[in-house]
Amino acid sequence: MKKIFLIIALFLSNSLSYANEMNNPCVYHPNLPGCAGNNRTIGQSNRVVNIPDRWGAIYLNPANVAIGYAENNTEGYRSANKEALANCIKAGGGKNPIGKSGKGCQLITQYRNTCGAIAIGGVVGNGGYGTSTDMDVRRAEKGALLECSKHSNECTIRYSGCSRHPDYLRY
Repeated sequence: MKKIFLIIALFLSNSLSYANEMNNPCVYHPNLPGCAGNNRTIGQSNRVVNIPDRWGAIYLNPANVAIGYAENNTEGYRSANKEALANCIKAGGGKNPIGKSGKGCQLITQYRNTCGAIAIGGVVGNGGYGTSTDMDVRRAEKGALLECSKHSNECTIRYSGCSRHPDYLRY
């Protein structure tokens, strides 16, 4: 009789421990407010951060080394490209001469929520250039100089800048 009672008591205690685990929402959803280890108070929800994209673009006319750029454009990459192209033509004195490639101002790079740089070396109309993008403007400049040095000597940064919301790196 004692054995049967002991088996029943053991079975019931096991069932109750499983029932407690099944009824505890923290077991299956540890991110719920009030569950241990998530550092949130009851009633506090996950914070959703919606940071808008910012676009940048760089255009170059190799015939006259005119550079146009756009940064922090919130309307999208097409708008950034249009703005950079207009700035490239304006930088060339309102003209858009055709280079050896058969083109005038041309898109060199576009970027979103990051930094971009362009370095130019050599003689006008016969030099090389390099571009780079990176989260850090100094690394973008170093990358552009490295790329430019493969095509020309005496490369210099002609433009560098970032296109991102001021809160972008805080989250």
